Amino acid sequence: MDIHTFITNYQEAFGKHAELPIAFWYSDQAEAPAEKVNGCLFKCMKQVRGGKIVSLNAETITCGGGKLYTGFADMQERIPGFVSLKEKYKKTPKMVIDFIEEMQMPKTDKTYLHFARIDLIASFDEVEGIFFLAPPDILSGLVAWTCFDNNAPDAVASPFGSGCCSIITQAVVENKKQGRRTFLGFFDPSVRPYFEADLLSFTIPMSRFKEMYHTMRESCLFDAHAWKKIKERIALTQPGEKFAKPSPVSFPILPDILLREVRIEDAAAIYHAIDTHRDYLRTWLPFVDNMHSVADEEAFLKTVLSVPAERYEPVFCIWNDRNEICGLIGFHFSDFANHRTEIGYWLLPEYQHRGIMTLSVRELCQWAVKEKGIKRIQIRCATGNVASNGIPIRLGFHLEGTERAGELLASGEYTDIYVYSILKEEVLKN
Repeated sequence: MDIHTFITNYQEAFGKHAELPIAFWYSDQAEAPAEKVNGCLFKCMKQVRGGKIVSLNAETITCGGGKLYTGFADMQERIPGFVSLKEKYKKTPKMVIDFIEEMQMPKTDKTYLHFARIDLIASFDEVEGIFFLAPPDILSGLVAWTCFDNNAPDAVASPFGSGCCSIITQAVVENKKQGRRTFLGFFDPSVRPYFEADLLSFTIPMSRFKEMYHTMRESCLFDAHAWKKIKERIALTQPGEKFAKPSPVSFPILPDILLREVRIEDAAAIYHAIDTHRDYLRTWLPFVDNMHSVADEEAFLKTVLSVPAERYEPVFCIWNDRNEICGLIGFHFSDFANHRTEIGYWLLPEYQHRGIMTLSVRELCQWAVKEKGIKRIQIRCATGNVASNGIPIRLGFHLEGTERAGELLASGEYTDIYVYSILKEEVLKN
C-alpha cells in the first residue's frame, strides 16, 4: 500500500482540498516532543490537522478516560460514577463497568501514541488505523466505499463511546480480531466542542483498510453519476481561505524526508532555515539578502499561493522527521501555453550528499509530466555551483548551452549559467 497513491485517489474522489485523514500508531520512540494535554486528548487535533505530528504518553494524557481508552492505564475507580452520575452517559455506574468489560480492550505495551496527517508519514506499516473528520457529503462517500465489498449489517458501526473510544479503542480491538468493521463516531457531547459542528469521525482500522485500499477506484467514488453530483457540491463547500491548502500534495522521499506543497503557515520554518544559514545560502541565492523577517517570507508565499489555478506554480518544502525544513524546491518561469516549466531548488548543507535533492527533482519531474501535462522541464545552474549542476546531470538532463553573465550574485559579480533540459518522453523512461 502506497501512501502517495492513496492520497492521489482520495483527492480525485473527494476533491483536491478535501481534508486528509489522520493516522495513529503506537511505538516506543517519540515522533515529536510529548506535551501535556489538559482535559480531552483531542484538544491536540487542531495541531495535527494543521500539519504537526503529536506524540502522547501516559504522563501527558491527563483525562482518566483518555488513559483508559488509549490502553495506557486501567480504569480508575471514579470513572463509572463520573460517566453515569456526572456526565449522565449511562444510567448506572454498573452499566459503565459492563460496557468497558464487554469491549475487552487490551493495554498497550508501547510508550507513545502518535497522530499525524497521512501526508506526513512514510508508510502504513505501523499504523493502527486512520480516521476522517468529515461532513455528511463526504461521509456518504466513505460509507458507500465501505459497503462496496461488505454486506454485513455492522460494516459501519456506531457504538456510543467517548471520542477516544470510538476512534482508538474500537480500532485496536478490531485489529486484534482482524475484523472488518469501520466506526462512525464523535457522538459523545464531550468531544464535540473541539471540532466543527458539521463533522463526525469515520475510523477505518488497519485490518479493514488493507482491503479497502484496493477497492476505492472500483466503487461509486469513480465514474458514477450520482457521486459526481455530490462531488460537485463538496467542491462548492470547501473552505474558502484564500491561501489555505488543507490537503497539500506531498511525496515521501526517504524514510525521514518528506516533500510537501508549501502553505502560508510554513513561513516561519522556512525563514528560520534561511536565517540560520545566510552565509552559506547567499553565495548562489541572491534573494537571501532581501529576506529580513518572517513577514518577508509570508509575502513571498502569498505571491505563490494567490495566483489563479491556471497560472499556479507549486513550491514544495522538504521536511525532515523532526518537522524541520531541509530545503525548498519548486516550479517557476513557466510557459503554460507551450507546456514548459523550470525547477529551482536549495538544500541546507547538513542534508547534502544523501541524494535528497536528486530524488526530489526526479519525483517532481514525474509529477509534472504525468499530472500537469508538461512537455519540457528546464534547470538553470551557476557554472561554479558544482553540487547544483550534479543533479540534472545525474537525472539525464541535456546541457543545452551557457547563458553568459546570466545572474547577478550577492557578491556583486555576474555568473554564467548552464541551461539543462529534459522532455516528457525522457522523464518517463527514467
